Amino acid sequence: MPKENSLVIRVCDFISKYSIYVLVFLLPIFFLPWTSNVLDFNKQALLAVLIFISLFSWMLKVLISGNFSIVINKINIALAVLFFVLLAATLFSLQRYNSFWGWPGLTSESFFSFICLVALYFLVSNNFSSENIFKAITLLVASGFLAVLFGILQLLGLFVVPLDFTKVASFNIIGSLSNLGLFAIAVLPLLLVCLISTRKLWRIISGIAIFLIAVLLVLINYPLIWWLAAFCSVLIMVLGMLRRDLLDGRWLIFPMFFLALSLFFLFFKFQISGLPARPIEVSLTQRTSTNIVLQTLLERPVLGSGPGTFGYDFSKYKKIDFNQGQFWNIRFDNAASKILTLTATTGPLGILSFLALICLAVFYGAKFLFANKLGRLLNQEKSLWFLALGIFSGLVVLSISYFFTNASLSLEFLYFFLLAALVALISQDRKEYTLESSSLPTLITTLSLTLIFIFGLGLLILNCQRYVAQVNYVAGIKNWAAGNKDVAVRQLEKAATMNPTVDFYYRELSQIYLLKLNDDANRTDLSQEEKTRRVQLLTNNTINAATIATNLNPSSVDNWSGRGFIYQNLTGLVNGADEWAIKSYDEAIKLEPINPYYPVQKGMVYMRKALALTEDKKDEKEQVLLQAKEQFEKALEIKSDYATARFQLAMVYQAQGKTDEAIASLEEAKKSAPFDVGLAFQIGLLYYQNKDYQKAQSEFERAVGISPNYSNALYFLGLTYDQQGEKAKAIEKMEKVVELNPNNIDIKKVLENLKAGRNALEGIAQEAPLQAPIEEASPGGPQEKTKK
Repeated sequence: MPKENSLVIRVCDFISKYSIYVLVFLLPIFFLPWTSNVLDFNKQALLAVLIFISLFSWMLKVLISGNFSIVINKINIALAVLFFVLLAATLFSLQRYNSFWGWPGLTSESFFSFICLVALYFLVSNNFSSENIFKAITLLVASGFLAVLFGILQLLGLFVVPLDFTKVASFNIIGSLSNLGLFAIAVLPLLLVCLISTRKLWRIISGIAIFLIAVLLVLINYPLIWWLAAFCSVLIMVLGMLRRDLLDGRWLIFPMFFLALSLFFLFFKFQISGLPARPIEVSLTQRTSTNIVLQTLLERPVLGSGPGTFGYDFSKYKKIDFNQGQFWNIRFDNAASKILTLTATTGPLGILSFLALICLAVFYGAKFLFANKLGRLLNQEKSLWFLALGIFSGLVVLSISYFFTNASLSLEFLYFFLLAALVALISQDRKEYTLESSSLPTLITTLSLTLIFIFGLGLLILNCQRYVAQVNYVAGIKNWAAGNKDVAVRQLEKAATMNPTVDFYYRELSQIYLLKLNDDANRTDLSQEEKTRRVQLLTNNTINAATIATNLNPSSVDNWSGRGFIYQNLTGLVNGADEWAIKSYDEAIKLEPINPYYPVQKGMVYMRKALALTEDKKDEKEQVLLQAKEQFEKALEIKSDYATARFQLAMVYQAQGKTDEAIASLEEAKKSAPFDVGLAFQIGLLYYQNKDYQKAQSEFERAVGISPNYSNALYFLGLTYDQQGEKAKAIEKMEKVVELNPNNIDIKKVLENLKAGRNALEGIAQEAPLQAPIEEASPGGPQEKTKK
């Protein structure tokens, strides 16, 4: 072979292996502030770039050298089966884009991430020697050391990163707190390997890292984490005692320590006083998750709903009693565990393939550790056995955790890296291939590598495009918040243009267009002609963006809800907008049938339609009000304590002239929303109109107590005091209102009347106002909480 080719081969091999080294060190600790998902989205981008660099370098090395080898292991077959099952599940997914790429869905569950992890497995298992694996393990341990240290500082409130989103105790660079604790436990056996097999400096670092893991587990103090730590400790102790010929029993003091620590915290439920309160994680119960999984499989019994689509399943199949909990309006994107999530999203074929992979890995790992035929080799090189022990223990812990919790991309990466490292260590059989010129196998191999290169490069380019689109989206949102609205719109449009298959961008863009429309409609620096032109353009853009979102992903309840909201706000401006709003909310109800928000919004469309009808259409108005009432009552059937529905029901009664029923409905709503300032104001307003000034005073005072600068509540409180002859108090409140609204002429006139001893509303056009006279950004009733 020419020297030039030999040099290129060495360079390719160097790039291929060191790309993996860099990835192993960087991925657990990698995050960037430029995207909405600062962790897994960025980790996926890093994973894709470095894996494809490593893969392309290996392919070039193979083509130049003309030979390569593949390890022979049944784990390869299980992984290949799982790959094709997930491919089929992605192709038949409810939302193929989200299943493939994972954003805005679950990045860790995406098929693209799985492709990268399979490539990682292939590269490590086929090209890494035991020496290479040990180098990678030391880098992983170093990365784990930093991740654990950062997690400890976060939990102690010592925020060392000067970014706003990091300044909360629950933030860490692995994922959830349970993910961080699990990562630390999986790295623990590898630290023990470094402690046994390395020199003085690394032993010191490993010892410090082990101590930090103990501190981290104490700070997290989750029962599941302690159980997994106890299991890991027992596993290492059992393996060590069974192979006393290889492992000095004195090293078992470390797993014994963690076992004792875990049992102490588990059985005594010990809490260390003085430590910061640990963040609480919310997840579905096993029972709720199982019910959703079963319902999903009844509809899609072979391949499930598609990778990363559990949020759709949750919305559609959650039971009505879920609405009685405090987290009723949170949409969960995961089941209680990865096993249950996979069962719903990939069906029986997916979960059986995954379980087969886990079982084969555990079986062959255990077989290697106890194989007598390897006795001579292990006696000569005990570090190989120690390395396999650490890798196997971490792999088993991660496998067990899949039955009890979900995994971030960092944990998925760790699992596949450990799996690949184990296969590289235990596989004795390799198949050598030589690419002879003009032979059919050479042609097939070359064609296969070419296709992999083309598709890989294409995916890499598309992923970079996705990343740039996401950066533009986040920049647009920040510019909008900063008041740079025209710049924000252009950046959001660029995000949608660069990634036109993502419904999320169009849904968000439609909302931004609507806000911009309202802004331009109220501008005084524009001519009427220019204002009309802008309003028309933005109206068309708003509708088009919302329509594109539902066309791209009709399975998303958020898209239909967003579209309904758009049409709801364009009622009176666009012909037939109210009918389109109702149709959109009907679609949302099909996808999330027990969410009371959608029937309430549908009822509000009917309410607006009824109030727009003139007096000569009383019968039609009454009919439409009954339609609205029906929707609000449906919402209350779904969630009996839903304050928003009771508030809107009261508005129906008020429109029908049934003041007593309206007051009763609002009083009932108050029980479930005692601190809602808008609700307190509306109750007070009804009492005021009903001339029950004592109760009106109580409600207005309650509203002002919740929000001291709520001008409308202050205004009517002043009027209520006036009606009861308390002029001094009335003047005090009106002076406060004038201070808050210095340009409101009517309020100044009311204050003058009070100071002159006249009736407060004397000379005012409407002496018994039914509506609040002040425009302000304050709630007019119970508001829907943001859903995740």
